[in-house]
Amino acid sequence: MNENYRLSDIFLSVEEEERETWKIDNDNTADWALDKIKESREEYERFEKVAMAKIEQVKAALDQEKKKMENETGFFESKLREYIETVKTKDTKTQKTYSLPSGKLVIKKDKEDFKLDKEKVLENLKKLEGYEDYIKTKEDLAWGDLKKNLAIADGQIINKTTGEVLDIEGLGVEVKSGKFEIKF
Repeated sequence: MNENYRLSDIFLSVEEEERETWKIDNDNTADWALDKIKESREEYERFEKVAMAKIEQVKAALDQEKKKMENETGFFESKLREYIETVKTKDTKTQKTYSLPSGKLVIKKDKEDFKLDKEKVLENLKKLEGYEDYIKTKEDLAWGDLKKNLAIADGQIINKTTGEVLDIEGLGVEVKSGKFEIKF
């Protein structure tokens, strides 16, 4: 086995030496080299066409499997969604969870959040008394500070300090839909 290895090493080094010393020295050899280049490129193009067709075939099979998976998981997710509504879940302020050995069913609750148009809120806060502290001197809305003083209740924005319901153009309530998740 060692002898075979040594023979192959010798053969490879001879082939490399031949490549380094081989030269094109006449028109016939140059024309032959052009034919070899053309054959090599044609073979590559043929191989590329076959490979691209195979890639398209594999992509189509992958797309088909993805659709199958989406249909199957969609079916089971909808059944799990129905099921979680029938069992006692662990409820927090933001979500309901139900644990099983293979995973956890989670329903994230709808969440109300501020919908903000800074320029309109700034313009309208200037007209109200008691909100000067929430307007930065460079005429920028101190949204972080203002938001800390606001709450959302029944779709209305309320000043936590005064209890006043704020109806300011550019500031509203946006309901972000909750979603169903399965976590592993």
